[in-house]
Amino acid sequence: MTLLKKAYKLLHQALSVRIWLASIVVILLILLLALTVNNAREKEMVDLFSRQQLASAQNAAVRLTEIFSQVEKNIVLFSFFDSNGKKLAQEDYWKMEVLYPVWENAINAVMVFDANEKIRCILPQGALPAVDLASHFRATKFRQTQYLKLALSDKLPKDALPQKQDWYLIWGYPIQRHNNNVFAGAWMVSFSLSELVDTCEKQIRDNQLGDLWLVNQQGQVLLHPHSPFIGKNVADLVKNNQGGKIIFPSDSGRHLDASILQSNNKMRRCVIAYSPLHIAGHTWYVMVTAPHSRVIAPVRTTFIYTMFSAVVLILVLVIVGIYFAFREGRRIRIREEHQRLKEREAWQEKLLREKKTIDGIIEGSPIPTLVINREHQVILWNRACMELTGYSADDMVGTNRHYIPFYSVTRPMIADLIVDNDIEGLNQFYGSKNVKKSDKVIGAYEATDYYENLGGQSRYLYFLAAPIYDEEGNIIAAIETLQDVSREQELTHSLREYAETLQNELAENIELRREIEGVYNYLQSIVKSLPDKIYEVDKDGIINFISWGIKKPESPFKGKHFLTFVAPEDESFVTSRWEEAKRGIYTPYELETTAKDGRKINWMVTTSPVIGTDHYILVQRDITEFKNLEKKLYNSQKLAALGQLSAGIAHEVRNPLSSIKMSLQILEKRMTPEGNDLKRFKIAQKEVEHLEELVNNVLVFAKPVDPKIVSADLGKVLEQAIALAEKVIHDKQVAIKLEAQEIPQVNVDVAMITDAFLNIIRNAAEAVEDNGTIRIYARSIGSQPPAVLVVVEDNGCGIDEADMPHLFNPFFTKKKYGTGLGLSQVSKIVELHQGKIEIISEKDKGTKVCVTLPCSERRRVPRD
Repeated sequence: MTLLKKAYKLLHQALSVRIWLASIVVILLILLLALTVNNAREKEMVDLFSRQQLASAQNAAVRLTEIFSQVEKNIVLFSFFDSNGKKLAQEDYWKMEVLYPVWENAINAVMVFDANEKIRCILPQGALPAVDLASHFRATKFRQTQYLKLALSDKLPKDALPQKQDWYLIWGYPIQRHNNNVFAGAWMVSFSLSELVDTCEKQIRDNQLGDLWLVNQQGQVLLHPHSPFIGKNVADLVKNNQGGKIIFPSDSGRHLDASILQSNNKMRRCVIAYSPLHIAGHTWYVMVTAPHSRVIAPVRTTFIYTMFSAVVLILVLVIVGIYFAFREGRRIRIREEHQRLKEREAWQEKLLREKKTIDGIIEGSPIPTLVINREHQVILWNRACMELTGYSADDMVGTNRHYIPFYSVTRPMIADLIVDNDIEGLNQFYGSKNVKKSDKVIGAYEATDYYENLGGQSRYLYFLAAPIYDEEGNIIAAIETLQDVSREQELTHSLREYAETLQNELAENIELRREIEGVYNYLQSIVKSLPDKIYEVDKDGIINFISWGIKKPESPFKGKHFLTFVAPEDESFVTSRWEEAKRGIYTPYELETTAKDGRKINWMVTTSPVIGTDHYILVQRDITEFKNLEKKLYNSQKLAALGQLSAGIAHEVRNPLSSIKMSLQILEKRMTPEGNDLKRFKIAQKEVEHLEELVNNVLVFAKPVDPKIVSADLGKVLEQAIALAEKVIHDKQVAIKLEAQEIPQVNVDVAMITDAFLNIIRNAAEAVEDNGTIRIYARSIGSQPPAVLVVVEDNGCGIDEADMPHLFNPFFTKKKYGTGLGLSQVSKIVELHQGKIEIISEKDKGTKVCVTLPCSERRRVPRD
């Protein structure tokens, strides 16, 4: 019941808070709406007042314009009176006075001057002008045009501030003779400015539209309610609300919201309306100003009264609402209290029934259960607990001896510690019993203990104790259940032993698997490292595994028939070999395929069975290089046979050539030919020498002899080769440069190596243009074993990239003459000396021939 009361109280408070919050929000929204409406009404009021101001300013401007126009017309009429120096008659005065009945109150004086600045007449008679009109007459005489000027009264003290009534408007109009347009004098009229604008100012003041200003076109204030501001510039008095300057257009009037300097030198927000006034070619402004606060004062006053009335009304409604709510709440509380009393009686009856029911359930439960109160006295000891311990409920209920069946000494059970909320005691008495919080029951603790003799036998007991709370959440009792888990403990022990056995077997299996994985990885590494491709296929030819070989295959093979990857022209042949393999005939066979780049590839394919299965292993080996070696061997054998044939032919040709050469020399000595005959003898001798050289090259190529190795100075060898090539060098005027300083001696056959460098130098000389350059340099390189690098570099025509692979092939030449054996012979000589030769060249960029020869063990030979 207490919990229900608290819940109801909290709910009532929450509802009250929500009602008050809602009321405050509504009031705030009403205030916000009122402020918004008031702001809109203030703007409307300002706009309406501004339009009224503008209309008043425009009316004043029109009225003043009419007055000034009438004045101007009358002055023009004055100019037609004769000013010949005669005194005006009374009738003339009367006629003139008729002309200005409207504005005579504003006139200070009217004077007529002749051309000599003499006063001929003055109106009204005997009037004393407040302004010296003579000075203004002189200005009119100088201009001889209509004259308008604003002036201060001469009676104003020098140190006094000018007032509105001290300003006079001076208007002059020249008198011209009609016959010759000669200046004959001028009419000068002095107006009181205050009298002119009094009517307009009074009308504006009566309508409560503000103050009237008059500003000339230079921005000078001519009329202002505050005298010290008269004569100041309007830009110094009027600013916009941002403090900037305001520009007044002269074409039309307008109204605006601006700030105006007050007599206390502070800016005040005002509503301004102005209208231009055009007078005698000048533009003046009629301005009407009123404080903004005075304009909106009626609206603001109405708003304040309205808000005050609304607040009073809201307060009245709140007070009335509180009164009715309090009265209604009191009535509801009395009714609820009565209802709660009825509910409490019903709950008590229900709790009593439930207690009996629960007692019956616990008593009839097969689980041993006991309940203790706050005083640690047993209030419930069921039948199952009696059967477990041998103690009846009569022995235990009402006592605190419930520990006796379990322990021989006085000590608390888990229920006792829970009643006392003694968590440290749980760890002290049951720390070794695996005590812990229950995962299923909130606030409960559980533990397991072993008893040697409980109810006549040894047992394992599982304790579960939980607190019992009252309606306020206080612990009033504790319930503890006891379960015999001896069988479960035995089963757990057996399972633990079985798990240990399984764990040992699992460890052995893991170790065995690790060994198998090691062997598998080892075999897999071997298979992957093989250059051959290995396929494992089933009896239907479907690929189950493929090794990578040198590189990973681009397309997936697994799960496809191996014949899918066989060329159509080879499919029948491979199918027949596959059928033979399935019959047990495993014969290797060769295939030739074409790669994507167009290369021809030769494959050796072998088939073998996988023992114990119906699968097969196909091994595909690339034998292209082996085939190429076979072709090279065949070509070498052909070249060897060709060499033997060439050697035989060379021997047969050498003897006749020697006889021809000797005969030519004898005939030349005996016949002493001259002219063309001598030239033919020289040509014949040259061709014989060319044939001898060809025969010698063929013999060297066909029957190479073993070099006679000696330690030689490579620099001298290079000099000898250059000397032998002197003829071709001289004919083409080639510049040759030799750099061979500080190089070690080399082990070479001097004759052979000289012949090799002679061939290289000749090729270089033939490749360059006339006046070309050949550079030969030799240096020691730090290799093992030590060697000397000789480079022959020319700036000749270079070699095509397509010809580079064939440079050392026998009989390969691009010249119109020659055998094509020169570089082949050079390469063979360098190989016989265990050296290396390399040619670097680009078309039209020259050639480098690099020859590396091993050094001898002697010291270096310095060269000058």
